[in-house]
Amino acid sequence: MLKKYQPERTDLLINTDWGIPRDGLTEEEARNKKLRLFQDRWVTKEEKKQLQDERNAYASIRVIGFALLFVCVPVLINIRSVAEGGIATVAFAVIYAFAAVLTGAGLIRHARFARYPAILLFMSCFVLPFMPLFESEKGAPLLFILGMAGLYYLLRNTARKILWLSAGKRPAQRKFSSAFRKIIYGMVLLTGLLGGYFIYDWAQARRMAADACAYATAGLAVEEYLLKFSKEDYRIIRESESILIVPKRGMGRNYCTVAHDGGTITGAKTGFMD
Repeated sequence: MLKKYQPERTDLLINTDWGIPRDGLTEEEARNKKLRLFQDRWVTKEEKKQLQDERNAYASIRVIGFALLFVCVPVLINIRSVAEGGIATVAFAVIYAFAAVLTGAGLIRHARFARYPAILLFMSCFVLPFMPLFESEKGAPLLFILGMAGLYYLLRNTARKILWLSAGKRPAQRKFSSAFRKIIYGMVLLTGLLGGYFIYDWAQARRMAADACAYATAGLAVEEYLLKFSKEDYRIIRESESILIVPKRGMGRNYCTVAHDGGTITGAKTGFMD
């Protein structure tokens, strides 16, 4: 017989003493009652279907929980390269990984507090590939697959029944301490705010780099062109045949490369420091 995943959840068939033991009926008696054998117990066709569905829902929630746990692995492996982006990048990566681990642990235990953070984390899989930090990441399709799979298995009807209790069916269950729950939601909120800030900051940096290239018209004198950029907002890196205009926003990862012949501009193109 299947184990009871949440003994207090008697509104789900799998958590009850369902069916009749195999030795409680003969094959003929079971056939006459139109019963089917499932996990060595006799059940109706409808009960078997429901039990399979509930078992799969519980298993899928645990699987996506473990998937979130592994988010911290690439962060730890690449922490040195992440640190090159500055303290803000490290803070974002660490907070994101911490939120993912905490949420994953909650899903493995089928805890209801993890449902909304999990949705936010899986939705972020569709945003991360467009952020400069992940812009050149070849694993972007994997993030899309993870996001779609996570949302699908988290929002299926049976999974919603497990994690979102309908009114009048709320069982008495152990409650997380108020302080711990507030920490969880606070971390998720902070992650969302940091993510929003970084997206805005990187978007501004990309726009500034694009504007810098737009100003670089062929034939314009280099010195006249450079007067358009303040040292407070840009870093200007001179080379023998080109000049890098780097906005200080977006952690300095966007830039415009301006080619010149020594006195006048010959061309320009934007780039990203990966």
